[in-house]
Amino acid sequence: MKKQLIYIALAILGFVVSCKKDEDPKLEDPDKRIAAELVAKQADLLAAPNGWRATIYPKGGKGFMYYLKFNADGTVKMLSDFNATTSTVLAESTYRLKALMRPTLIFDGYSYIHFPADPNGSVSGGNNATGLASDFEFAFTKTTTDSIYFDGIFNGNKFNMSKLTAADEQKFLAGALKPFIDDATTATSNKILFILLDGKQIPVSISVSNKSISIAGKTSSPFAFKLDGLELKSPLKINNYTFDRVYWDDVNKQFYFLNGTTKIVIEVSLSPLPLDETPELHTLLASRWNSLLINMSTMPDQSATFKTAYNTANASLGTLGNAGRYIEYITILFNTNGTINFQIRYRNPSSPNSFFLADFNYTMNLNATTGVATFTQLGTPSGNASTIATYVVALRNYIANNSFKIAYISAAAPAGAKVGGFLGQSNPASFFYGTLSQ
Repeated sequence: MKKQLIYIALAILGFVVSCKKDEDPKLEDPDKRIAAELVAKQADLLAAPNGWRATIYPKGGKGFMYYLKFNADGTVKMLSDFNATTSTVLAESTYRLKALMRPTLIFDGYSYIHFPADPNGSVSGGNNATGLASDFEFAFTKTTTDSIYFDGIFNGNKFNMSKLTAADEQKFLAGALKPFIDDATTATSNKILFILLDGKQIPVSISVSNKSISIAGKTSSPFAFKLDGLELKSPLKINNYTFDRVYWDDVNKQFYFLNGTTKIVIEVSLSPLPLDETPELHTLLASRWNSLLINMSTMPDQSATFKTAYNTANASLGTLGNAGRYIEYITILFNTNGTINFQIRYRNPSSPNSFFLADFNYTMNLNATTGVATFTQLGTPSGNASTIATYVVALRNYIANNSFKIAYISAAAPAGAKVGGFLGQSNPASFFYGTLSQ
């Protein structure tokens, strides 16, 4: 009984002491603490006298760069690599800081930051309703001496800012971004690009409009522009090489990688490059791949010599009976006996719901080692081929008068399609390609 009384007395004493502590709190007012934190975050935004370079890589693809200059009055000036206008026209919008789950930077006036998130696909370059799934409200995650890191509130995209030097700010304000984008477009658009690694030509693809780069079709990354190159969302890894950014040579107007201190220049090839795949395409004709479809409307980046032959034949076909007939597409059919059918599918505008097939037959003399083939017309054209033979002679001669290496290539084509190329041997600038079918 005595022990019970002692325990009860100790419990009461502990309760009294705890009550006394609760009556004398030492905790800071949470509203004051949050207000002070937001003031500190704004001070961080203003602590870049030459502005910031910011990047975001939306979930929907591409990458975007911004020049940002925050002012104490809640306004922000900006430029962007989003398009030609945003790269030259200095825009002003508004921002504010708010305490949500974390201190948050909100761009609350419609601005260049909002363009990738715009639900209108014609503005964002993405899908209607979702745009590129970008962000315009960002939670602070980390602040260092020269950088601030954020997470997008709605889509979780990373948004990072780094302080600019006075020289770089002047370049942005002087309009240096657009000429660089124009030069980059000229250096890559409709160009067959490659790098030389360990003595082999490795295909490279750079799309300024899609803000993407890939090597050999095996490693790729979105990018955003820098004033002196491209910033990659993720490193490009090929064989034993890793490239974490792309540099720009403004004198020679070409991009390059660095392997340590060694320049690896992104060069231009006259013809598509065979992909390093085993087994090679020429060993699988007729056994795995039955045909090659050449559609100029979906794959227009054929060589100038092939386009000339095609356009000449197409224009001539249109004069047949003055009916305006036109080539719809061409299919090369690979036969098990070593011959091919060069099949032209054409239409007559007066019969829009019907089409005609003209088959021109060739023997294929294929070198099993090199994959180089020559073609000799077999027999006399018959049926529809006989009807249009003299009109499409430019295409018939193009096939018969050249030798071609048949190989897998990297080229623009419908998603998921495997591409085969016929690469001219006497003239590397002469080639055509199409999608393969089994």
